[in-house]
Formats: sequence, structure tokens, C-alpha cells
Amino acid sequence: MNTDALLHRLAELERENRELRARLQAHATSTEPRPGSAGGAHADDGEWPLHVSEKKLRQIADHLPALVAYVDTDQRYRFNNRAYETWIARTPESLYGLHLWEAVGFPAYERTRPYIEAVLAGQRSAHEWWAPFRTGMRYVKSEYIPDRAEDGSIVGFYVLASDLTETKLSQAALAESEARLRLAIDAGRMAVWEVETATEKVSASPELNRLLGLSPDVPLSTEQVRSLYYPGEQKRLRDVALEALSRGDRHVETELRVVWPDGSLHWLLLRAELQDVENGLPARTLGVALDITEMKKAEEHQQLLINELNHRVKNTLATVQSIASQSLRNASTTSEARAAVEGRLFALSRAHDVLTRENWDGAYLREVVQEAIAPFQADGHSRFDLRGPEMRLPPRIALAIAMAIQELGTNAVKYGALSNETGRIGIKWSTTRPSGSDAQGLELVWAETGGPPVIEPSHRGFGTRLIERSLAHELHGDVTIAFAPTGVVCTIHALLNDGDADREAVRA
Repeated sequence: MNTDALLHRLAELERENRELRARLQAHATSTEPRPGSAGGAHADDGEWPLHVSEKKLRQIADHLPALVAYVDTDQRYRFNNRAYETWIARTPESLYGLHLWEAVGFPAYERTRPYIEAVLAGQRSAHEWWAPFRTGMRYVKSEYIPDRAEDGSIVGFYVLASDLTETKLSQAALAESEARLRLAIDAGRMAVWEVETATEKVSASPELNRLLGLSPDVPLSTEQVRSLYYPGEQKRLRDVALEALSRGDRHVETELRVVWPDGSLHWLLLRAELQDVENGLPARTLGVALDITEMKKAEEHQQLLINELNHRVKNTLATVQSIASQSLRNASTTSEARAAVEGRLFALSRAHDVLTRENWDGAYLREVVQEAIAPFQADGHSRFDLRGPEMRLPPRIALAIAMAIQELGTNAVKYGALSNETGRIGIKWSTTRPSGSDAQGLELVWAETGGPPVIEPSHRGFGTRLIERSLAHELHGDVTIAFAPTGVVCTIHALLNDGDADREAVRA
């Protein structure tokens, strides 16, 4: 029996009790003997109706898990159901006539005193609280219902207490679980969404607006969400769902491309459950969405780097092959050939070190130059003058510049400004804008001074040919070497921002 039914039954019993009290009062004032009596009122006339009423109340109350009691105006128990045996380990008989505070304890009585005073004043009262019992703390909803005599005076009150402990603990556990779930969703920056198939109504957490590039106050509709799909994504999502259903699977995971209102492309990871499937179609779909745009960009960048690395390795191997072949062909002795090969490979290695530190995303020109001239510095005394703005080079150009400086430095040690004690080398660079082109260019000039007088050689050595032909081709520019009497001058022109085309070619 629920609480409302019990209160209704208590109201009926209260009406019966009022009728019984009226009949008892009539019997008490009557002096006529009942038939079959020895005279006067029958000894059981005042007890039989009360006994029947209490029996009815006990039959109802003892089958309830709730506490049911009747308390008189002196706040003493006059009726208790069997639930008291479980709740406070006291039988109804042992509670009869006890004051409330004697039964429940003074702290609990003080907690309930305002409600008891209210019901004794004729007001129905109720409260929920953690109540101490001998069996432990229980979360209880206590209701106090006044019992009125015919003249309206309060003759006692009913107590109805329901144990809500399990409900309260379940609610607390559910709230804690929801809080943890919300924390996980917020920490993962995920959106929760639901779509009803019949109405195509979409419901979602506010995070979905952010994942779609919309302001938080924009209400979502299915049409609006689908309008942000990348072309072809709606059909692909439908095919993914139908394929899962054909396998008897109710869970799907897929990626979704969306185009934000600002035109930028983003990737979402969708995980969903197809619920209440009938006739091959779900009644609703519930899922989460997670932004994986940065991960997809990282994957694309990684693939680009792999392709570029393959391209670089092939080019490097070709360069090494050319270095070995030409060095051996032009060397007069084995030691000379070995020195030439080692020097050029070391230059290539140092340039690779710079690019590796930058994850092969390019390198700063000043760092490339400093690494390339490091082998030609003596005792910490620099004979190089570097001038130029901060510039970032694509990997292809960084390697070519490093190789060019290696060849020029080796030649300067043998015949030029670094072959005596007074020579110096100036390396300066600047940006250019080639005529008829929107591309940005680089001009780098190597100029030697203070060295022995220079005489133009009768034939070009491998180093000169490497710079003027192979490296010029690699730079997508031109290289000129002038053998001026005051010192060798090498001028390099290269295009800087044609790397995008190179990357697309590599990617293709």
C-alpha cells in the first residue's frame, strides 16, 4: 500500500473513531439496561467498538514497511505497527505509553520537536532528515497528521515515517556518476547528441555548437547540422549505419568532416548507439562527438614528412653518389680523395642535423651558415663576417646552401682567403622579389678578401661544377662564381616559397 492509500485509510478510520466515540458517549449517558444484561451498561459496551477499530488499523499498518504510530497530546505512544521492531528494535508493546523522547532519544526528539508542536497546534507537518536508529542512520520522511475530536480539539496525531535511505543513496550515487560522466565529457571536450528518426529532432549538449563552429546561443536543427557536412558525408554516414545494422551491430564509429561557417575544414570522431531498431531502422540514435582536427592534421603532416623524407633520402643518396664519383675522379691521390669525400659528407651531415632539430620543417639561414662554417673556424677566432635578416629556409634550400658553403670554404682553405693569416670572408644575404614573379627570393653573396691574388683556373673543378650546376638546379635558381683578383665572389639566387609546389609534387 502506498502513502496516499494509507493516508486515505487513516482518514476513514478517523471518521469511524469519531462515530464510535459518539456512540460510546451515548452509551455512557444511558441508564437503560441492554437486553440480556443484569442491569446497567454492559461491561464490554465501551470496549468492543474500539477493539474492532484498532484491529482494522493494525491489519493495515503491520503490513506496511513504513512506521505508523498514534501519539496522544501528552506525546506518548498509543499505537505502533510492527515496522518499529525492524527500525528501532522495539516491539509495539514495549513502546506503548512511552514518551517520544524516551523512545527515539533526546537528540532525535529535539530535531523533530518543531514539527510535533506544529501538529499539536492543528497543522499537518512533514520533514526529511537523517535520523539515528539503533540499526544505523536512515534517511526518513516523517509526516505528522493531527487527530481532531468532534469539537475540533486536538486529541492526538498520527505519525507516518517512510524510509528513503536506499532512494537517497541511489540518487547520490546517480548524481556522483553523472558528475563523473560530465567531468569526463568536459575534460575530453566531447559533445553528447541524440537524433529521433521519426521527427529528425536533434538534442545535444552545448559543446556540439563549438564542435560545429557555431556560437553557444544558436539553436540546433537537423537541417542546420547537415548543412555543415562536407559534400558526400550525409550519404556516407547513412551507409555506415545501414552496414552496421545489416551485421546486427548497434554500435558504430566513424569520422565526419564538417565545414565551419568560416570555411575551415574540421574532423569529428562519432561514436553512436542505434536504439530501438524496428524494421531495420533505429527509433533514435544516441552518441558522442569529439574534435580530432588536430590529430588529422598531424597525420597528414606526418605522411607529408614521410613522403618528403623519401624524396630527401633519394636526393641525398644521389648527392653522395655524385660526391664520391667526382671526388675520386678528380683526386690525384687516395688521401686527397678521402679528404674530399669526408669533408663533403660532413657538410651534408651537419645540414641534416639542423633540419632534424627542426623536424625537417625547415631551418633558419643563420644557423645553417654557422653550422657550415664551423669546420673552418680556428681557435675560436672567427674570420667570417655574417650579415642578413632572420630567414627560414625550406629543407631543400637549406641543404643546398650548406653544401655550397662547404665547397667554397674548402676552396678558400686551399687557395683563397683562409690559406693565409689575414684573409677574411664576408657572407651576406637578403630577400629579393624576382621580376615578373610573386615568389620571394634569396640572394646570398660569399666574398673573400685579404687572401692571395686570385687567378681564374683554366678548368672548373668538381666543387665549382657542384655549386654552379647541381646546387643551382636544386635551388631552382642560379649560382655564379667570379674569380676576382681581390678574392672569389660567389653569388647565389634562389626562390624561397616555391616549396609548396615541391611539396605537392612530392605528395602526388
